[in-house]
Amino acid sequence: MIIRTQVSFIATGERFTPSKVSASFTASHDPGVIGDRGRYRGVPVPYGSADFHAPEEEPEKIAYIHRLAFPFLRAMREAGAENFSLRITYQYDSQCALSFTREEQNMICELDCDFCIDCWTDESPIQPPEPTRAFGPSGSS
Repeated sequence: MIIRTQVSFIATGERFTPSKVSASFTASHDPGVIGDRGRYRGVPVPYGSADFHAPEEEPEKIAYIHRLAFPFLRAMREAGAENFSLRITYQYDSQCALSFTREEQNMICELDCDFCIDCWTDESPIQPPEPTRAFGPSGSS
């Protein structure tokens, strides 16, 4: 059974300047900020990144992310975002059976992004996504 779900939408790009977008990002940084973790710790990060995280208590996490991100896709692209990813992390205790409603599938498609799913047993601590480490300007890990 799934006991915890985290959903995040991440936008990155070498020239992406999230500060030019009027969205309420959960976290963001413009290119050139000094990194605080991973391979860019202590040096300028060569790309911009912004993300939205659904709150733990939100029951409709995909719809929540869609409501926040979809209206700003064009603005993010105009501000230099090139890579988009929807990441869902499930923590489960005995079985991880996944399904998505037709509406959720449509929302995911409308986000025009890569779609990543991680599943962890309840003994594995879930770490929040770290765009600085997980997604570079090429969109690869």
